[in-house]
Amino acid sequence: MMELIRYAFVGVLNTGLGYAVIFLCMGVLDWSPVASNIAGYAVGFVVSFTLNRSFTFRSKGPARRELRRFLLIFALAYLANLAVLVLCVHAMGLDGGWAQVIAGFGYFGLSFALSKYYVFAEGAGHRDAGSTGHV
Repeated sequence: MMELIRYAFVGVLNTGLGYAVIFLCMGVLDWSPVASNIAGYAVGFVVSFTLNRSFTFRSKGPARRELRRFLLIFALAYLANLAVLVLCVHAMGLDGGWAQVIAGFGYFGLSFALSKYYVFAEGAGHRDAGSTGHV
């Protein structure tokens, strides 16, 4: 449970940063919602990997392997996010800002599950209190 709380904390921090970039690009630079979303997630990638590896999952695993895995799940979660964004904007006619928020919820759930059970599963140096790590 503590991992989920830490993940949510990192997510809030990272989401704030990502949305700042997204809305700066849309509002100031007059970029499209999709281009702005790409920029926001690109910035967030580095922050997310670093904080989730060191703080959320406290991984001691090989960083290169985890980075490759994180890139893969980031891409999968991002593509799911992008599909929801495009559906919301183009098929449902929602405002780009609201569509960004809706798409972000799906990204959060999918990326947590894949981070916990795939990216950082083998290198976790600390799990929730009360867990011995044995089955």
